[in-house]
Amino acid sequence: MEDILGFLTVSQWLAILRIGIGLWWLKSFFHKPLRKFVEGQMVDWTLALADNHPVEAYGKLIRKTVEPNRSWFPYLVLLGELAVGIGLVLGFLTPISLLVAIFLNLNYIALAGVKPTKDPSVNPCYQCEQGQNWNMLIAEVVLFATAAGCTWSLDHLLGIFCGA
Repeated sequence: MEDILGFLTVSQWLAILRIGIGLWWLKSFFHKPLRKFVEGQMVDWTLALADNHPVEAYGKLIRKTVEPNRSWFPYLVLLGELAVGIGLVLGFLTPISLLVAIFLNLNYIALAGVKPTKDPSVNPCYQCEQGQNWNMLIAEVVLFATAAGCTWSLDHLLGIFCGA
């Protein structure tokens, strides 16, 4: 591939983007107060968002999904974020990691709503969270479409997802 700025190839720049997005997912995992998160903070906040969601049917769907599973649902979120972060940083199972990342970001976007909740105090960081999720989503789609896991990655070393 062609060098960009005479320094790195397109594939190498995409690998840097992949690693950066992976580090952001790890930051997302590690910045949470883990004990509070799993003991109810995540579920309580999610249910408050669901109750104030601008699309009532979606809010009800989230409530029916999360509330009965409140004991293990936070662990699922944490596991997803940690696995995506590790997968993207190391370039391991990169397409799968990217699909999970895309799924998570789409859900975060949908949960936070495409417009503010009925009660804005429920999610005061609505705009900054939406911007972050949209930017990560776009980068993840680009990385998925360009096979960005085939440079500086375990996928390349193991010969998986990178063709011949």
